[in-house]
Amino acid sequence: LKARGSQLDARGPTSGAKVRAGQPAMPPIVLSEEVGYDPETHHCDSLDLWKPLGGHLWWNSLFWTNFPPLSIFDQQDWNANPDAEVPSALRLLNSDQRLAEQYITFGSAREDLCCTREPPSAGFKLTVECMQYEGARDVKWEFPLQEYVPKRDNHQSYDLQSRRFQDNGVLHLGLNAEEFSERVMPVGELDACIHIADKSAAENPTWGYYHAVMRVGGWPYRIKRIGTFEGCGDGGHYELNIGICYWDDTLLWQLLEGDKSGEEAKNLKVGQKFWASLMDLDCLGRKQDEKKFDDPVIPPEKGYVWFTVVDTITVPSTGRKGVQIRLLEEGIVPAWMDLNYLQVFAGGVPLGCLNELESEGPPRGSVCVHRVPADPSDQQGQRKVVVKNEHSKIVFEEPMYMLVNDFVDMGFAIHDCCYQGATIKLGPKSGKWTMDVGEDEGTISYKATGAPPLCHGEGPNKVMTYEPKAAYPCERRLVM
Repeated sequence: LKARGSQLDARGPTSGAKVRAGQPAMPPIVLSEEVGYDPETHHCDSLDLWKPLGGHLWWNSLFWTNFPPLSIFDQQDWNANPDAEVPSALRLLNSDQRLAEQYITFGSAREDLCCTREPPSAGFKLTVECMQYEGARDVKWEFPLQEYVPKRDNHQSYDLQSRRFQDNGVLHLGLNAEEFSERVMPVGELDACIHIADKSAAENPTWGYYHAVMRVGGWPYRIKRIGTFEGCGDGGHYELNIGICYWDDTLLWQLLEGDKSGEEAKNLKVGQKFWASLMDLDCLGRKQDEKKFDDPVIPPEKGYVWFTVVDTITVPSTGRKGVQIRLLEEGIVPAWMDLNYLQVFAGGVPLGCLNELESEGPPRGSVCVHRVPADPSDQQGQRKVVVKNEHSKIVFEEPMYMLVNDFVDMGFAIHDCCYQGATIKLGPKSGKWTMDVGEDEGTISYKATGAPPLCHGEGPNKVMTYEPKAAYPCERRLVM
Protein backbone atom coordinates (compact mmCIF):
# COMPACT_ATOMS: atom_id res chain seq x y z
CA LEU A 1 0.00 0.00 0.00
CA LYS A 2 1.25 3.44 -0.90
CA ALA A 3 0.36 6.50 1.15
CA ARG A 4 -1.65 8.53 -1.35
CA GLY A 5 -2.37 11.59 0.73
CA SER A 6 -1.77 13.05 4.14
CA GLN A 7 -3.62 15.96 5.64
CA LEU A 8 -3.04 18.72 8.12
CA ASP A 9 -6.05 19.37 10.33
CA ALA A 10 -6.42 22.28 12.71
CA ARG A 11 -5.88 21.72 16.42
CA GLY A 12 -6.88 24.78 18.42
CA PRO A 13 -5.27 26.05 21.61
CA THR A 14 -5.68 23.69 24.56
CA SER A 15 -4.61 26.03 27.36
CA GLY A 16 -5.92 29.32 28.65
CA ALA A 17 -3.27 31.34 26.81
CA LYS A 18 -4.43 33.18 23.70
CA VAL A 19 -2.54 32.80 20.45
CA ARG A 20 -1.57 36.25 19.20
CA ALA A 21 -0.89 37.42 15.68
CA GLY A 22 2.75 37.06 14.77
CA GLN A 23 3.18 33.78 16.62
CA PRO A 24 3.36 30.51 14.66
CA ALA A 25 0.34 28.26 14.63
CA MET A 26 0.32 25.29 16.98
CA PRO A 27 1.49 21.97 15.51
CA PRO A 28 -1.54 20.50 13.73
CA ILE A 29 -2.78 16.96 13.70
CA VAL A 30 -1.27 15.04 10.77
CA LEU A 31 -3.51 12.36 9.25
CA SER A 32 -2.74 9.85 6.53
CA GLU A 33 -4.96 7.82 4.22
CA GLU A 34 -3.60 4.95 2.19
CA VAL A 35 -4.94 3.99 -1.23
CA GLY A 36 -4.11 0.57 -2.65
CA TYR A 37 -5.14 1.34 -6.23
CA ASP A 38 -2.86 2.06 -9.17
CA PRO A 39 -3.44 5.73 -10.13
CA GLU A 40 -2.57 5.00 -13.75
CA THR A 41 -5.32 2.42 -14.26
CA HIS A 42 -7.93 2.98 -11.51
CA HIS A 43 -10.55 5.45 -12.77
CA CYS A 44 -13.71 6.25 -10.81
CA ASP A 45 -17.17 7.20 -12.08
CA SER A 46 -18.70 10.41 -10.80
CA LEU A 47 -21.32 8.55 -8.74
CA ASP A 48 -18.98 5.86 -7.44
CA LEU A 49 -19.57 5.81 -3.67
CA TRP A 50 -16.42 3.76 -3.13
CA LYS A 51 -13.98 6.20 -4.72
CA PRO A 52 -10.92 6.98 -2.58
CA LEU A 53 -10.17 10.33 -0.95
CA GLY A 54 -13.84 11.16 -0.40
CA GLY A 55 -15.71 12.25 2.70
CA HIS A 56 -16.02 15.06 5.18
CA LEU A 57 -12.31 15.62 5.79
CA TRP A 58 -11.34 15.49 2.12
CA TRP A 59 -14.22 17.77 1.13
CA ASN A 60 -12.81 20.43 3.45
CA SER A 61 -9.23 20.01 2.15
CA LEU A 62 -7.19 21.06 -0.87
CA PHE A 63 -3.66 20.31 -2.03
CA TRP A 64 -1.22 22.67 -0.27
CA THR A 65 -0.26 24.58 -3.44
CA ASN A 66 -3.83 25.93 -3.68
CA PHE A 67 -3.39 28.06 -0.55
CA PRO A 68 -1.41 31.24 0.09
CA PRO A 69 2.02 30.80 1.73
CA LEU A 70 1.52 29.32 5.21
CA SER A 71 3.93 29.49 8.13
CA ILE A 72 3.50 25.77 8.79
CA PHE A 73 5.27 25.12 5.45
CA ASP A 74 8.04 27.71 5.93
CA GLN A 75 11.15 26.15 4.40
CA GLN A 76 13.55 28.31 6.44
CA ASP A 77 11.91 27.25 9.69
CA TRP A 78 12.04 23.61 8.55
CA ASN A 79 15.78 23.88 7.84
CA ALA A 80 16.39 25.53 11.21
CA ASN A 81 14.34 22.92 13.10
CA PRO A 82 14.56 19.69 11.05
CA ASP A 83 13.61 17.47 14.01
CA ALA A 84 10.52 19.46 14.97
CA GLU A 85 7.18 17.67 15.11
CA VAL A 86 5.69 18.84 11.80
CA PRO A 87 8.79 18.65 9.50
CA SER A 88 9.78 15.20 10.74
CA ALA A 89 6.21 13.84 10.42
CA LEU A 90 5.72 15.23 6.92
CA ARG A 91 9.10 13.94 5.73
CA LEU A 92 8.06 10.47 6.87
CA LEU A 93 4.68 10.61 5.13
CA ASN A 94 5.81 12.40 1.97
CA SER A 95 8.63 10.04 1.14
CA ASP A 96 8.70 10.97 -2.57
CA GLN A 97 9.69 14.57 -1.95
CA ARG A 98 8.82 17.47 0.33
CA LEU A 99 5.03 17.85 0.51
CA ALA A 100 4.59 15.61 -2.54
CA GLU A 101 1.18 14.39 -1.40
CA GLN A 102 0.25 16.92 1.27
CA TYR A 103 -3.28 18.24 1.61
CA ILE A 104 -4.37 20.77 4.22
CA THR A 105 -7.83 21.49 5.62
CA PHE A 106 -9.41 24.91 5.23
CA GLY A 107 -9.65 25.10 9.03
CA SER A 108 -5.93 24.55 9.52
CA ALA A 109 -5.08 27.12 6.83
CA ARG A 110 -7.42 29.66 8.43
CA GLU A 111 -5.82 29.07 11.82
CA ASP A 112 -2.36 29.54 10.34
CA LEU A 113 -3.32 32.88 8.77
CA CYS A 114 -5.07 34.10 11.92
CA CYS A 115 -2.01 33.31 14.03
CA THR A 116 0.65 34.72 11.71
CA ARG A 117 -0.88 37.58 9.67
CA GLU A 118 -0.85 40.92 11.50
CA PRO A 119 -4.24 42.70 11.35
CA PRO A 120 -4.28 46.30 10.05
CA SER A 121 -3.46 48.95 12.64
CA ALA A 122 -6.57 50.93 11.67
CA GLY A 123 -10.14 49.73 11.92
CA PHE A 124 -12.67 49.43 9.10
CA LYS A 125 -16.42 49.83 8.85
CA LEU A 126 -17.79 47.89 5.90
CA THR A 127 -21.15 46.73 4.57
CA VAL A 128 -21.85 43.00 4.51
CA GLU A 129 -24.21 42.39 1.60
CA CYS A 130 -24.74 38.69 2.31
CA MET A 131 -23.41 35.82 4.40
CA GLN A 132 -23.54 32.03 4.61
CA TYR A 133 -23.00 29.53 7.41
CA GLU A 134 -22.89 25.76 6.89
CA GLY A 135 -22.47 24.38 10.39
CA ALA A 136 -24.02 21.11 11.55
CA ARG A 137 -24.82 20.07 15.09
CA ASP A 138 -23.63 16.68 16.30
CA VAL A 139 -26.75 14.98 17.66
CA LYS A 140 -25.97 11.31 16.97
CA TRP A 141 -25.47 8.67 19.59
CA GLU A 142 -21.99 7.20 19.63
CA PHE A 143 -22.24 3.64 20.89
CA PRO A 144 -20.28 0.39 20.49
CA LEU A 145 -20.71 -1.48 17.19
CA GLN A 146 -22.16 1.66 15.59
CA GLU A 147 -20.18 1.08 12.39
CA TYR A 148 -21.79 -2.34 11.98
CA VAL A 149 -25.26 -0.85 11.50
CA PRO A 150 -26.13 -1.53 7.83
CA LYS A 151 -26.69 1.47 5.57
CA ARG A 152 -29.74 1.67 3.34
CA ASP A 153 -29.24 -0.20 0.04
CA ASN A 154 -25.69 -1.09 1.15
CA HIS A 155 -24.52 2.45 0.52
CA GLN A 156 -21.13 3.71 1.58
CA SER A 157 -20.92 5.25 5.06
CA TYR A 158 -22.31 8.78 5.05
CA ASP A 159 -19.00 10.19 6.27
CA LEU A 160 -17.23 8.72 3.22
CA GLN A 161 -19.72 9.54 0.47
CA SER A 162 -18.89 11.93 -2.35
CA ARG A 163 -21.08 14.92 -1.52
CA ARG A 164 -21.03 18.35 0.10
CA PHE A 165 -20.27 18.49 3.81
CA GLN A 166 -20.43 21.12 6.53
CA ASP A 167 -17.72 23.36 7.99
CA ASN A 168 -18.53 24.55 11.50
CA GLY A 169 -15.64 26.96 11.97
CA VAL A 170 -16.23 29.64 9.35
CA LEU A 171 -18.82 32.28 8.42
CA HIS A 172 -18.57 33.41 4.80
CA LEU A 173 -19.21 37.07 4.02
CA GLY A 174 -19.90 39.04 0.85
CA LEU A 175 -18.48 42.56 1.33
CA ASN A 176 -19.65 45.62 -0.61
CA ALA A 177 -16.99 46.07 -3.29
CA GLU A 178 -17.37 49.87 -3.66
CA GLU A 179 -16.80 50.45 0.06
CA PHE A 180 -13.92 47.99 0.00
CA SER A 181 -12.25 50.06 -2.72
CA GLU A 182 -12.73 53.28 -0.77
CA ARG A 183 -11.69 52.10 2.69
CA VAL A 184 -9.33 49.14 2.24
CA MET A 185 -7.83 48.96 -1.25
CA PRO A 186 -9.11 49.09 -4.83
CA VAL A 187 -10.71 45.73 -5.63
CA GLY A 188 -8.98 45.73 -9.00
CA GLU A 189 -5.63 45.53 -7.22
CA LEU A 190 -6.51 42.30 -5.42
CA ASP A 191 -4.45 39.40 -6.74
CA ALA A 192 -7.08 37.15 -8.32
CA CYS A 193 -7.08 34.26 -10.78
CA ILE A 194 -9.07 31.16 -11.75
CA HIS A 195 -7.61 27.71 -12.24
CA ILE A 196 -8.35 24.03 -11.70
CA ALA A 197 -7.51 23.02 -8.14
CA ASP A 198 -4.05 21.50 -8.08
CA LYS A 199 -3.66 17.86 -7.07
CA SER A 200 -0.85 15.52 -6.15
CA ALA A 201 1.02 14.08 -9.13
CA ALA A 202 0.64 10.59 -7.57
CA GLU A 203 -3.15 10.85 -7.64
CA ASN A 204 -5.67 9.93 -10.31
CA PRO A 205 -7.76 13.05 -11.17
CA THR A 206 -11.00 11.05 -10.82
CA TRP A 207 -10.27 10.34 -7.16
CA GLY A 208 -11.81 12.56 -4.53
CA TYR A 209 -13.16 15.96 -5.61
CA TYR A 210 -12.43 18.10 -8.64
CA HIS A 211 -12.89 21.86 -8.34
CA ALA A 212 -12.36 25.04 -10.27
CA VAL A 213 -11.17 27.66 -7.79
CA MET A 214 -11.08 31.44 -7.72
CA ARG A 215 -8.02 32.64 -5.83
CA VAL A 216 -8.40 36.01 -4.08
CA GLY A 217 -5.23 37.14 -2.35
CA GLY A 218 -4.07 33.55 -2.74
CA TRP A 219 -7.07 32.08 -0.89
CA PRO A 220 -9.07 29.45 -2.85
CA TYR A 221 -12.84 29.74 -3.30
CA ARG A 222 -14.53 26.82 -5.02
CA ILE A 223 -16.69 27.90 -7.99
CA LYS A 224 -20.18 26.49 -8.44
CA ARG A 225 -21.42 28.44 -11.48
CA ILE A 226 -19.80 30.89 -13.86
CA GLY A 227 -21.25 32.79 -16.80
CA THR A 228 -21.34 35.87 -18.98
CA PHE A 229 -23.87 38.04 -20.84
CA GLU A 230 -21.35 39.39 -23.34
CA GLY A 231 -20.75 37.93 -26.78
CA CYS A 232 -23.95 35.88 -26.62
CA GLY A 233 -26.23 37.96 -28.82
CA ASP A 234 -29.12 40.21 -27.83
CA GLY A 235 -30.55 38.99 -24.53
CA GLY A 236 -28.46 35.82 -24.52
CA HIS A 237 -26.09 34.47 -21.91
CA TYR A 238 -23.72 31.56 -21.39
CA GLU A 239 -23.51 29.69 -18.09
CA LEU A 240 -21.40 26.76 -16.91
CA ASN A 241 -22.49 24.70 -13.91
CA ILE A 242 -19.47 23.05 -12.32
CA GLY A 243 -19.74 19.75 -10.45
CA ILE A 244 -17.77 18.41 -7.50
CA CYS A 245 -16.47 15.25 -9.21
CA TYR A 246 -14.20 14.90 -12.24
CA TRP A 247 -15.33 16.88 -15.31
CA ASP A 248 -13.85 18.04 -18.62
CA ASP A 249 -12.07 21.34 -17.86
CA THR A 250 -11.99 22.20 -21.59
CA LEU A 251 -15.44 23.73 -21.09
CA LEU A 252 -14.04 26.21 -18.55
CA TRP A 253 -11.12 27.25 -20.74
CA GLN A 254 -13.40 27.74 -23.76
CA LEU A 255 -15.56 30.02 -21.65
CA LEU A 256 -12.67 32.11 -20.28
CA GLU A 257 -10.40 32.07 -23.35
CA GLY A 258 -12.58 31.48 -26.39
CA ASP A 259 -11.89 29.00 -29.17
CA LYS A 260 -8.16 29.53 -29.56
CA SER A 261 -6.19 28.03 -32.41
CA GLY A 262 -2.49 27.22 -32.03
CA GLU A 263 -0.44 26.88 -28.90
CA GLU A 264 0.61 30.55 -28.80
CA ALA A 265 -2.82 32.03 -29.60
CA LYS A 266 -3.88 34.95 -27.42
CA ASN A 267 -6.78 34.90 -25.00
CA LEU A 268 -9.81 36.05 -27.01
CA LYS A 269 -11.88 36.97 -23.95
CA VAL A 270 -9.54 39.65 -22.53
CA GLY A 271 -11.65 42.49 -21.11
CA GLN A 272 -14.90 40.51 -21.22
CA LYS A 273 -17.10 40.67 -18.13
CA PHE A 274 -18.11 37.52 -16.23
CA TRP A 275 -19.89 36.59 -13.01
CA ALA A 276 -19.23 33.67 -10.68
CA SER A 277 -21.24 32.02 -7.91
CA LEU A 278 -19.02 30.48 -5.22
CA MET A 279 -19.92 27.39 -3.20
CA ASP A 280 -19.27 29.39 -0.04
CA LEU A 281 -21.92 31.97 -1.03
CA ASP A 282 -24.56 30.01 -2.94
CA CYS A 283 -27.20 29.60 -0.20
CA LEU A 284 -27.64 32.97 1.50
CA GLY A 285 -30.74 32.41 3.61
CA ARG A 286 -33.90 30.46 4.19
CA LYS A 287 -36.88 30.09 1.87
CA GLN A 288 -39.89 32.38 1.96
CA ASP A 289 -42.18 29.40 1.39
CA GLU A 290 -40.78 26.00 2.38
CA LYS A 291 -43.33 24.27 0.13
CA LYS A 292 -41.65 25.69 -2.97
CA PHE A 293 -38.50 24.18 -4.42
CA ASP A 294 -36.76 27.51 -5.11
CA ASP A 295 -38.02 30.54 -3.20
CA PRO A 296 -35.05 32.20 -1.43
CA VAL A 297 -35.43 35.25 0.79
CA ILE A 298 -32.03 36.51 -0.40
CA PRO A 299 -31.57 36.19 -4.19
CA PRO A 300 -28.43 34.22 -5.08
CA GLU A 301 -27.34 37.02 -7.44
CA LYS A 302 -26.50 39.08 -4.37
CA GLY A 303 -23.52 36.77 -3.76
CA TYR A 304 -22.09 36.98 -7.28
CA VAL A 305 -18.49 38.01 -7.87
CA TRP A 306 -18.15 40.12 -11.05
CA PHE A 307 -14.84 40.29 -12.87
CA THR A 308 -13.12 40.82 -16.21
CA VAL A 309 -10.53 38.57 -17.83
CA VAL A 310 -6.97 39.97 -17.87
CA ASP A 311 -4.98 37.21 -19.57
CA THR A 312 -3.98 33.55 -19.50
CA ILE A 313 -1.13 32.93 -17.04
CA THR A 314 0.88 30.22 -15.34
CA VAL A 315 -0.19 30.19 -11.68
CA PRO A 316 3.02 30.69 -9.61
CA SER A 317 2.04 28.38 -6.73
CA THR A 318 1.01 25.45 -8.93
CA GLY A 319 3.01 25.91 -12.14
CA ARG A 320 -0.13 25.16 -14.11
CA LYS A 321 -2.49 27.03 -16.40
CA GLY A 322 -4.80 29.71 -15.06
CA VAL A 323 -6.62 32.90 -16.05
CA GLN A 324 -5.81 36.16 -14.29
CA ILE A 325 -8.90 38.24 -13.51
CA ARG A 326 -9.71 41.71 -12.19
CA LEU A 327 -12.54 42.01 -9.67
CA LEU A 328 -15.19 44.67 -10.32
CA GLU A 329 -17.11 46.92 -7.95
CA GLU A 330 -20.43 45.70 -9.36
CA GLY A 331 -20.36 42.56 -7.24
CA ILE A 332 -19.09 41.51 -3.82
CA VAL A 333 -15.65 40.83 -2.41
CA PRO A 334 -15.67 37.30 -0.93
CA ALA A 335 -14.43 37.17 2.66
CA TRP A 336 -14.48 34.77 5.58
CA MET A 337 -14.54 35.07 9.36
CA ASP A 338 -12.95 32.36 11.49
CA LEU A 339 -15.38 31.78 14.36
CA ASN A 340 -12.66 30.62 16.75
CA TYR A 341 -10.44 33.69 16.35
CA LEU A 342 -13.22 36.07 15.16
CA GLN A 343 -10.86 37.47 12.52
CA VAL A 344 -11.98 38.52 9.04
CA PHE A 345 -10.00 38.02 5.82
CA ALA A 346 -10.85 39.10 2.29
CA GLY A 347 -9.41 35.99 0.71
CA GLY A 348 -5.84 36.08 1.99
CA VAL A 349 -5.91 39.79 2.97
CA PRO A 350 -6.35 40.42 6.73
CA LEU A 351 -9.02 42.99 7.62
CA GLY A 352 -8.96 42.80 11.42
CA CYS A 353 -10.90 41.41 14.36
CA LEU A 354 -14.66 41.49 14.75
CA ASN A 355 -15.93 44.12 17.14
CA GLU A 356 -19.55 44.57 16.13
CA LEU A 357 -22.18 43.71 13.53
CA GLU A 358 -25.35 45.79 13.15
CA SER A 359 -28.33 44.79 11.03
CA GLU A 360 -31.41 46.79 10.07
CA GLY A 361 -33.37 43.54 9.82
CA PRO A 362 -36.23 43.17 10.18
CA PRO A 363 -35.97 42.55 13.05
CA ARG A 364 -33.12 44.88 13.98
CA GLY A 365 -30.22 43.10 15.61
CA SER A 366 -26.58 43.27 16.56
CA VAL A 367 -23.58 41.10 17.38
CA CYS A 368 -21.07 42.47 19.89
CA VAL A 369 -17.78 40.97 21.07
CA HIS A 370 -16.84 41.78 24.67
CA ARG A 371 -13.80 41.02 26.79
CA VAL A 372 -14.69 40.18 30.37
CA PRO A 373 -11.87 40.07 32.97
CA ALA A 374 -11.83 37.06 35.27
CA ASP A 375 -10.31 39.20 38.09
CA PRO A 376 -8.87 42.73 38.50
CA SER A 377 -5.38 41.57 37.44
CA ASP A 378 -6.57 39.86 34.22
CA GLN A 379 -4.95 41.66 31.26
CA GLN A 380 -6.36 39.39 28.53
CA GLY A 381 -9.94 38.67 29.56
CA GLN A 382 -12.31 36.06 28.17
CA ARG A 383 -14.20 36.97 25.03
CA LYS A 384 -17.99 36.74 25.08
CA VAL A 385 -20.21 37.13 22.04
CA VAL A 386 -23.62 38.73 22.56
CA VAL A 387 -26.15 38.26 19.76
CA LYS A 388 -29.49 40.02 20.13
CA ASN A 389 -32.43 41.37 18.20
CA GLU A 390 -35.70 43.08 19.10
CA HIS A 391 -37.17 39.86 20.54
CA SER A 392 -34.33 37.94 22.19
CA LYS A 393 -30.71 37.86 23.33
CA ILE A 394 -28.14 35.05 23.53
CA VAL A 395 -24.78 35.23 25.35
CA PHE A 396 -22.05 32.89 24.09
CA GLU A 397 -18.92 32.09 26.07
CA GLU A 398 -15.32 32.16 24.79
CA PRO A 399 -15.54 30.55 21.29
CA MET A 400 -12.24 28.70 21.72
CA TYR A 401 -13.58 26.49 24.48
CA MET A 402 -17.26 25.98 23.59
CA LEU A 403 -18.59 22.49 22.92
CA VAL A 404 -19.39 21.78 19.30
CA ASN A 405 -23.18 22.22 19.44
CA ASP A 406 -22.96 25.50 21.37
CA PHE A 407 -20.35 26.65 18.83
CA VAL A 408 -22.69 25.87 15.93
CA ASP A 409 -25.52 27.69 17.74
CA MET A 410 -23.30 30.79 17.79
CA GLY A 411 -22.67 30.53 14.05
CA PHE A 412 -26.36 30.25 13.25
CA ALA A 413 -27.26 33.04 15.70
CA ILE A 414 -24.87 35.44 13.94
CA HIS A 415 -26.22 34.35 10.56
CA ASP A 416 -29.89 34.64 11.61
CA CYS A 417 -29.24 38.11 12.97
CA CYS A 418 -27.36 39.53 9.97
CA TYR A 419 -28.09 37.44 6.87
CA GLN A 420 -30.24 40.20 5.32
CA GLY A 421 -27.30 42.59 5.35
CA ALA A 422 -25.28 44.28 8.07
CA THR A 423 -22.56 46.77 8.90
CA ILE A 424 -19.39 45.22 10.30
CA LYS A 425 -16.87 47.06 12.48
CA LEU A 426 -13.35 45.65 12.51
CA GLY A 427 -10.30 46.62 14.55
CA PRO A 428 -6.80 45.49 15.47
CA LYS A 429 -8.16 43.89 18.65
CA SER A 430 -11.32 41.94 19.26
CA GLY A 431 -13.95 43.25 21.68
CA LYS A 432 -14.32 46.03 24.20
CA TRP A 433 -13.87 45.64 27.96
CA THR A 434 -17.09 44.95 29.86
CA MET A 435 -17.62 43.82 33.43
CA ASP A 436 -20.98 42.11 32.86
CA VAL A 437 -22.71 41.22 29.57
CA GLY A 438 -25.93 39.97 31.16
CA GLU A 439 -27.82 36.74 30.50
CA ASP A 440 -29.98 35.15 27.82
CA GLU A 441 -33.34 36.79 27.19
CA GLY A 442 -36.47 35.70 25.35
CA THR A 443 -37.84 32.32 24.28
CA ILE A 444 -34.60 31.08 22.76
CA SER A 445 -34.89 27.36 23.66
CA TYR A 446 -35.58 25.86 20.25
CA LYS A 447 -35.44 22.08 20.82
CA ALA A 448 -33.44 19.49 22.72
CA THR A 449 -29.71 19.84 22.22
CA GLY A 450 -29.42 16.23 21.02
CA ALA A 451 -29.87 12.62 21.97
CA PRO A 452 -30.04 11.93 25.73
CA PRO A 453 -26.99 10.55 27.58
CA LEU A 454 -26.08 6.93 26.88
CA CYS A 455 -24.84 4.82 29.78
CA HIS A 456 -24.78 1.34 31.23
CA GLY A 457 -24.79 0.11 34.80
CA GLU A 458 -26.40 1.71 37.84
CA GLY A 459 -25.29 3.47 40.98
CA PRO A 460 -21.53 3.41 41.60
CA ASN A 461 -21.08 1.08 38.58
CA LYS A 462 -22.74 3.53 36.16
CA VAL A 463 -20.53 4.27 33.14
CA MET A 464 -21.38 7.17 30.82
CA THR A 465 -20.50 6.27 27.20
CA TYR A 466 -22.07 9.31 25.52
CA GLU A 467 -23.10 12.79 26.65
CA PRO A 468 -24.69 15.58 24.58
CA LYS A 469 -22.00 17.84 23.12
CA ALA A 470 -23.41 21.02 24.57
CA ALA A 471 -23.35 22.87 27.87
CA TYR A 472 -27.04 23.78 27.53
CA PRO A 473 -29.98 21.33 27.45
CA CYS A 474 -31.60 23.04 24.44
CA GLU A 475 -30.52 24.37 21.08
CA ARG A 476 -30.53 28.17 21.34
CA ARG A 477 -31.88 30.23 18.44
CA LEU A 478 -32.93 33.84 18.10
CA VAL A 479 -36.64 34.64 18.01
CA MET A 480 -37.26 35.87 14.48
